[in-house]
Amino acid sequence: MGSIGMVEFELKYVDAQRDRRGRVLYYYFRRSGRRWRLPGEPLSEGFMAEYRRLLAETAPALSSPERPTNPPGSFGALVTDYFAAPEFRAKAANTQKMYRHVLEPLAEIHGHKPVALLERRHIRQWRDARGDTPGIANMVVKVVRLLLSYAVDAEYRKDNPAQRIKLFKLGEYRAWSDEECAAFELRWPPGTMQRRAYTLAKYTGQRCGDLARMTRAHCKDGSIRVVQQKTGAELWIRQHQDLTVELANVDHLSLLTSSKGAAFDPDALGRWFADAIDQAGLPDDCVLHGLRKTAARMLAEAGCSVHEIMSVTGHKSLSKVERYTRAAHQKTLASAAILKLENSNRTEIAKPSSASSAKHKPRG
Repeated sequence: MGSIGMVEFELKYVDAQRDRRGRVLYYYFRRSGRRWRLPGEPLSEGFMAEYRRLLAETAPALSSPERPTNPPGSFGALVTDYFAAPEFRAKAANTQKMYRHVLEPLAEIHGHKPVALLERRHIRQWRDARGDTPGIANMVVKVVRLLLSYAVDAEYRKDNPAQRIKLFKLGEYRAWSDEECAAFELRWPPGTMQRRAYTLAKYTGQRCGDLARMTRAHCKDGSIRVVQQKTGAELWIRQHQDLTVELANVDHLSLLTSSKGAAFDPDALGRWFADAIDQAGLPDDCVLHGLRKTAARMLAEAGCSVHEIMSVTGHKSLSKVERYTRAAHQKTLASAAILKLENSNRTEIAKPSSASSAKHKPRG
């Protein structure tokens, strides 16, 4: 069920959400932890074509055998107990619906796993998998934090690993620093899938969902074609030489694949890359989406204009991109200013004083 203004429509598995700007976005969603953004407006030609494709592709899941009941002490058993607990049942109906929306997909995937083995890094992966929508990502952390607080009270485990996980600042991700990029590159050398994903994000500046959909068919004449899922913008991005090296040995239709050789969906790619970031020892606020800003920063520091940067990242807002060019210009101007000051000081030191000149003036 969804709505456009005051008109309601019935489409199975379609979920409407508002982004941080208040725009209504539509997703195809099933209780498997996966969701896909649907393009355009409901019932439009592009929307319905994608909806029918997803409906056909996910239909076999309906006939798959159900998993056995989750064992005692498992994540799934914890979620089931929590939904039956007074703490949950006392919440408003809309709050219960939102909590189910977060926890049921997680239980579908991880329900059989022991709660005692759940670690902080796993929750970070769940958060980062929703990194394109920071409000939803924060909600995952908040709901899991409450769930694990209940788990401590119910003696499923002794601590709450979600307690100190940072929330995203809404509407703002930060670019990776040069030191953080170097640390990731040191951990994941050329030729690894992690390095390929990092290089693809860093030199195309695209969002997680767009990275997941890139295939060899999108690579032509030294460029990569991108049709952004969020904006519908079509981009042709020249391959940076480092990216060309990383893509030289692609042996699958998809540019990014799991260890089993399967293409990623956006959520799975987000979780997988979050684990790669964690293994590189980078801080909590260093996320995949931050490489989009890293790309914009590097382009600005290379002297690119606002419109040149937008032609790569696909940004629609001048004000967003102007921040990168202003920062780059400030850095360049400040460096030039200090160099002038240093040169001025050297000139003053080298210049002889009038008293010294008089003292050494030869007598007539």
